[in-house]
Amino acid sequence: LGGECVGAYSTCDELWNILEKGGYTSGDRLWRMPLFKEYGDLLKSATADINNISAVPYGGSITAAKFLQNFIKCKSWAHLDIAGVMDSTDSMSYLPKGMSGRPTRSIIEALRLLSLEK
Repeated sequence: LGGECVGAYSTCDELWNILEKGGYTSGDRLWRMPLFKEYGDLLKSATADINNISAVPYGGSITAAKFLQNFIKCKSWAHLDIAGVMDSTDSMSYLPKGMSGRPTRSIIEALRLLSLEK
C-alpha cells in the first residue's frame, strides 16, 4: 500500500466501519486487509511456540497482524499497519515533509465516533 494508505486488519465489521469513517473524515486512507489463516501458518516454528516473522519474504504486514492475533484476548480488535505512511509523501500536500503522525487523526476521530455510540 506504500505511503498512500494504511493497511487495516480487523476481526469486527463494526470496528472497521468506524475506523474507515475516521480515516475518511481526517483525510487519511485506510484499506481493510484480510486475515487469512494461511498467513498465520507461516509463523509456525519447530523450536518455539510461534515465530514473530514469517518464513517467507512476502506478506509481512499480514503475518504481523496474524502474530498479534495470537495474543489478543478480546473478540473485536484492529491492527493498523502504519509503516508505509509514517513519512509524508508529495501526495499529502497538507503535511510537511518528514514524520507525519498518520493515522493519529484517524484514530482520534474513530474514538470520537465510538464515544458518541455509548
